[in-house]
Amino acid sequence: MRHQGFSAAARATGIDKTRLSRRLAALEQRLGVCLLQRNTRHITLTEAGSRFYADCLQVVDGAHQAYQNVEILRGEPIGTIQIACPPHLASGYLTRILPAYLAAHPKVCVKLELGDTDVGNPNCDVAIRSTVPAGGQSEVVARVLGRTPRVLLASGDYLDRHGRPQTPDAMASLEAIALPYEVRAGHVHWRLMGSRGHATMVSLSPRLQTGDLQMQLSAVAQGLGVASLPVAAVGTMANTARLERVLPKWTMPDDIIYAIYANPRGMLPSVRSLIDYLVAHPPVAASGRGGNHSYSFAL
Repeated sequence: MRHQGFSAAARATGIDKTRLSRRLAALEQRLGVCLLQRNTRHITLTEAGSRFYADCLQVVDGAHQAYQNVEILRGEPIGTIQIACPPHLASGYLTRILPAYLAAHPKVCVKLELGDTDVGNPNCDVAIRSTVPAGGQSEVVARVLGRTPRVLLASGDYLDRHGRPQTPDAMASLEAIALPYEVRAGHVHWRLMGSRGHATMVSLSPRLQTGDLQMQLSAVAQGLGVASLPVAAVGTMANTARLERVLPKWTMPDDIIYAIYANPRGMLPSVRSLIDYLVAHPPVAASGRGGNHSYSFAL
C-alpha cells in the first residue's frame, strides 16, 4: 500500500512483480480472506486488509525500535548490569568501588545478587568469586582481579579447651569448620607454608561443612572448631568475638578473586565498562603484618 501498486513496489523492493502478486495470493489463501481490491486503475484495502496492514505496521515499527534499542546499548554504557557476589566480597570490596563507578556512568544501574549465581544464569552478567567454574564452560572467561590472604582462626575459648598448637602436626587433634570441597576422604586438608618457604599439609576431622563463610565465622566464634577464612570475610569480628590466629607463623595460599563473565564477543559496553573498572580497582588489603599482605584486625 505504501507504493500504491505492484509495479512501484517491485521497483522499490527489487522483487519481481509477478512474485509479489503470488506471495500476496498465498497470504490471502493462508488467511482465508481477501486483503486487497484490485481494478485497472488502483488498489484498495478491504476491511480485513486494513486491519491486517495496521497490525503489520506495528510489528515493523516494533522491529525497527528493537534494532534502535540495541544500537543505543552498544553505543555507550547504559542499562542494568546484574552482578553475583558472595556477601563478604560485596561488603569488603564492591561497597568501596561501586559508588564511584556508578557516579562515572550515570546511565548504568546495578542489580547485586548476594550468592554464587553462575554466569550462565540469565540473571547474571558478571560473577565475582574466589573459585572458577567447573570445566567444560568454554564460553566463560575467568579474569583475575586480585588476591586476598587466608588465615586459620579459632575462638579463644576453643583453644583454651583444646590447646594452642605450636606445630602443624599438633593440629591433628583439632576439629575443622570447612568448605565442602576442602574435605576429601573424610578429612579436611589444608596447605601451610613456613617462613622459609617450607610447605606441609595438615589433616583435620570436619565438624561442620558449609559454603557460607558467614556461617563458618559464626561457628568459629561459638567455639566449634578451626576455620581457614579469607581476611575479607572476617572484618572486625575477630576482636569482638575474641578470635585468635592459629599457627600465626605459618601462612596459607591466598584466595584468588576472579571476575567471571561470558565470552566478550558481543559484550555490551555497560558490562565491558564494569569489568574494566574492576580490573583497574582490584581488591586490596590494609597495611600491616603478614608479608606483602595485611589484616584488618589485630591478632
